[in-house]
Amino acid sequence: MAGFIKVAHRGASGNFPENTRLAFAKAIEARVDMIELDCQLSQDGHVVVFHDERLRRTAGVRGKVSDRSLEQLKKLDVGQWRKKAYKGERILTLEEVLETVVGNVDLCLDIKHFPHSLQGIELKLLFTLSHYDYLDRTIFSSFDYRCLDRVRELAPESRVGILFGSGIKEDPFEAARRLEAGSIHVQKELATREFLDKAWEDGLDVHVWTVNEVRDMEKFASLGVQGLVSDWPEKFWKLKLRSN
Repeated sequence: MAGFIKVAHRGASGNFPENTRLAFAKAIEARVDMIELDCQLSQDGHVVVFHDERLRRTAGVRGKVSDRSLEQLKKLDVGQWRKKAYKGERILTLEEVLETVVGNVDLCLDIKHFPHSLQGIELKLLFTLSHYDYLDRTIFSSFDYRCLDRVRELAPESRVGILFGSGIKEDPFEAARRLEAGSIHVQKELATREFLDKAWEDGLDVHVWTVNEVRDMEKFASLGVQGLVSDWPEKFWKLKLRSN
């Protein structure tokens, strides 16, 4: 059961505010292999770690991430929406994440791309990861496969993982071949035996998201998937205990 990559979804986001320093620290405490996080650009071109296009759900204010400068975004609290005890958590830059994880885990960066997103995030991601010597420890993923095309063009040696969910119209296997992807990251409801077999026939590793119940972890682990993505990374060790 220990053969799969344990991935914390937006950090340990089941118990802690997602994409925050606290959630990432708790994921590392849970001994995950990889942390999945979301990247987009602020108005002034900084790579910030935030999932939604809009700020309302986790920051409690109106507007979009792309409408605010980094200085403005840093004033927002993204912890207290989960619990008052988490008040004071701030939106992180990618640089701050890399300084937080300090080599303890690999990363999977979900590149967020919205209709009015600023251009150029791919080059900034590659520059920052290269500066911190983390490029070979990072998988790039996105629902927008054009972002991954740009990553591949700019850095042919980069690791690419096709992100596939129910809203995607493009054939993920064709995209994976075009991008020479090493993995496909699939919504658990779509991770049928047929899908898994096709991915493996194409030489792809399969990461399944978001798997939060131990029984589902056991099911996918027994099928032989290479990675499980969970909001509750501490549950991976319940799975290990059950397998003994």
